[in-house]
Amino acid sequence: MPARSLERTGSPPPPVGEQSKDFTLDNGSVVHTDENGIPDYIEVPPEGDETTPESDQESGAEYDSTEYEDVKPGQESVEDAAEVQANETLRTDAEVLGNRYLVSRTIKGAGNTLQWGKERIAAGWNNAKEQPGLLKDKFMYGLAKSSYDRRKAKLDEVAHLSYNHPLKKFRMRKLQKAEARLNKRKANLERRQNRMSGRLETVKNAYEARREATIAEFSKRRREALARKETRRELREQGAGWLEARKAAKEHVNSIPENQRRRIASALLNAVEANKNSQEASWQARYAERASADAQNRVEMLGQELGQTRVDLENTRKQAGEIADMEANLVTVKENVAKLREKAESLSDDNANKFAAMNELVKAENQQAEMEQTIANHRQRLHELWKRQGQLAQELSQAKVNAENAAKELENRARAEAAAKKKAEAAKQAKSQRVNETFV
Repeated sequence: MPARSLERTGSPPPPVGEQSKDFTLDNGSVVHTDENGIPDYIEVPPEGDETTPESDQESGAEYDSTEYEDVKPGQESVEDAAEVQANETLRTDAEVLGNRYLVSRTIKGAGNTLQWGKERIAAGWNNAKEQPGLLKDKFMYGLAKSSYDRRKAKLDEVAHLSYNHPLKKFRMRKLQKAEARLNKRKANLERRQNRMSGRLETVKNAYEARREATIAEFSKRRREALARKETRRELREQGAGWLEARKAAKEHVNSIPENQRRRIASALLNAVEANKNSQEASWQARYAERASADAQNRVEMLGQELGQTRVDLENTRKQAGEIADMEANLVTVKENVAKLREKAESLSDDNANKFAAMNELVKAENQQAEMEQTIANHRQRLHELWKRQGQLAQELSQAKVNAENAAKELENRARAEAAAKKKAEAAKQAKSQRVNETFV
């Protein structure tokens, strides 16, 4: 009897002795087994009727962030889908929950981790008990593989013989038996390996499912709280008292469908985020305004400083005639100093005119030094003013470019601020609209 091939799409069935008479695959097919736990036949469900826990969980996770959680694929109306896409952004459970209920979530997470540890230890123990069988399957598979290789090599030796040759036919039958034995051992090994890895995968999936269920539970509480908060605000704006609005909001939120609570919570969070973005855009616009004003002030300051430098440079240039005359007189002064020095050196120390000559020499040398210092200061001042003028011209040019960029940035920030304020106002109106829709 040929062996049946069973195509697997999910985790393998439990081992013999631990399984029921039949089990269900991930695609919805029911595998019926005999009394020994060996698959006998597969019952495939009709199209469109495949419902498994995994598929239900996946579909639930897929529609957690949709508008109607009780609407199945293909049942949404085109108008509703277009309205949701155009007017609102629905938040996922994790986005709605945020960092709320930290203590309760921590306790739940610790319990989930503890449960995962217990299940992981149990799965590891069951896998440890199957290690001898796994080693046996690997050993038997190795023997079957070596037997197959030997028979394949022997058949290759007589490949030149005709198909009807008795030796070739004998070796072909031996090879077929070895191949069937190899496939059987390989199937046993893969089945055991899949069963062992399936235990660990089941533990992991259970942990993730519990974690997602915790998030869904607390996000539902968060949505109800947000819906009550926004409903209270709307009732207070309509003239209700504080206690009256509180009680009425609680009763009203408990009576509306879950999809409306989801829409109210998403609208409220969208409004909060839009308001925060609007404030951020306003702050950036104020900062850009100050930066633009500072850049413009720097342009004006550099312009004034450059103008004053040019005036000083022009005044210094006007002194060029005086400096030229001073340079001409300096030649005469130097000659006079040389003559006075020669005269003073020619007089003896006993001469009564020695002191007067030395005094005149010192005065002439001081006059020469003053004239040389004045000329040097003029040249240095002229050079510094010229250099400063070039630097200020470059700084002024760069400052004008910076001022233009700051002005453009201010325009962009102003437009962004206007858009953010408009979006915040639209989100606020959408939030009120979502609440008022439940009053009808």
